[in-house]
Amino acid sequence: MTAFGFVSETAFSQDFTSKEDGEWKKDNTWESTTSCSQWSNTSDGQPPVSKSWGCPVTVTINHEVTYKGDINGFGSGVFTSLVIGPNGKLIFEDDITINGGGSVPTITLAEGAEIVVNGKFDIDRKVTIVIPNNAKMTIQNFEIGDNSPLITVEEGGMLVVNEETNMASRSTLNVYGDFQTAELNYSSGGIINVGSATEAGSVSVSGDMVIGNGSLNMFNSSTILVEGTSSTGNSGSINLNDQASARFIGDVDMGRGGSMTLNDNTEFSFESNFTTSGGANIKMNDNANGFIHNDLIMTNGTITLKNDSEVTVGEKLTASGGAKINGSNNSAMYISDYANSTKENTYHINFSGGAFYGYGFFSLPVVWKSFDVNVTNNSVSQLVWETASEDGNSHFEVERSIGGIANFEKIAEINASGWTNTVSKYSFEDEQLEELTGMIYYRIRQVDFDGNQMVSDVVSIKAAGSVPTPDTVQWTAYPNPTDGSSLNIKLSSGNITGAVYVRLLQASSAVNFEGEVGIALDQWLQSAVKNATRGVAVLEIIHEGEAHRIKIMKI
Repeated sequence: MTAFGFVSETAFSQDFTSKEDGEWKKDNTWESTTSCSQWSNTSDGQPPVSKSWGCPVTVTINHEVTYKGDINGFGSGVFTSLVIGPNGKLIFEDDITINGGGSVPTITLAEGAEIVVNGKFDIDRKVTIVIPNNAKMTIQNFEIGDNSPLITVEEGGMLVVNEETNMASRSTLNVYGDFQTAELNYSSGGIINVGSATEAGSVSVSGDMVIGNGSLNMFNSSTILVEGTSSTGNSGSINLNDQASARFIGDVDMGRGGSMTLNDNTEFSFESNFTTSGGANIKMNDNANGFIHNDLIMTNGTITLKNDSEVTVGEKLTASGGAKINGSNNSAMYISDYANSTKENTYHINFSGGAFYGYGFFSLPVVWKSFDVNVTNNSVSQLVWETASEDGNSHFEVERSIGGIANFEKIAEINASGWTNTVSKYSFEDEQLEELTGMIYYRIRQVDFDGNQMVSDVVSIKAAGSVPTPDTVQWTAYPNPTDGSSLNIKLSSGNITGAVYVRLLQASSAVNFEGEVGIALDQWLQSAVKNATRGVAVLEIIHEGEAHRIKIMKI
């Protein structure tokens, strides 16, 4: 998919294209061509990040380009487009704000492209950004403003926000690939669509989610995991359709007009306490299922169950004030601690048409503790997962999908502990990683002894797709990016003997080492990366006249 935005009415422009890795503000990073006249205010040396008048500017990046310093008004005036090519990577070291007037720039990423913002990315214009298959955008803090910006993560694409994602009114985020953020906050509105009629997306929130206004809409087997607390209010809503599922590990509080709607075999799991107040409304229809592991406390609000929908409460249900629970058409509300819960013959409960309200319980076959994937130094993806308890758990099936989450295939089977109330730890190494390219997705299918199954959340990594021959000398530097506390190199393939010559190169400095691979080299690397400035560096390793270069990012 291509991002479409402003199209200049004139055929004239000045086109800047990167010609090597480097800094945005250095002239030797760029080459340019122009169809404008010399009187049309053409730009010299490097592309401006904004331009009030004159020859329109386009920028294409096919290398690794770094911009240092804050930017306000990026893409304003006659700055018409930014394109990141298949091998391009654009790094903003500090804050960037897209605001101002003039043309609305298009920002287009090709497959394999990458944008990194190490500060805050604030979009306050009607900008369209598409993250396609095998492309990635990593941001420290993301402010999606209220001037109708549109962000789309396509299948196989990835958006990672290390801290907060804030959605404002009239902002839209479409997730058909993978979206990960530490905090998710709808400050005054906004819409997040996860999945579509033909695509399934995945959202992971490692911290808290607050939907004060706006809506979270999920379709087509899409998933969301919130590890912190979740709350809705005012007109904030969560809507699940077409077998979508939502898992909330922390406490959930729906109040002040918040709502949740489930249709068509969808499912939610609240794994801590759930409270409603202020008129919160949950509607479940057509075989929707809900699991509330602990207490359900309703001081107000409504839960409505229709057409074979079910909710199971792991402990007790307490309804008071104006709280109501309605059930019809063979729906059910099962309560494990029914003896200490609100009874059916009270004002709060209204069940009819074959619906059931009363005692029942569920025993989860597996209580998940964690699931992660990492790439080892040997370019193997290592999956590690833990369970807090297991009840009749036969085995796990490791499933992998390449380029999206629509084509999972079983690649391994791991025997489970069966019955246990203690923590169990499992691992699996996918040694085929070096043969793969693009985004690689994994999930774990848990299978009971009676054949019932549950599927874990989805985790992902990006594969480089490089398969060296056994005799090819290749080096790996890690951790990369590095915070400066450590840097190591190792042979990922091939063998060497004798001395190596190593240099760490930056724009205005270079340090070097000569000797054999070992403790002395390790100590030199520790000192070199510690004293390096933030940004891109090149680690050059020369052995017997052959040079190997590795890009290093110090953050």
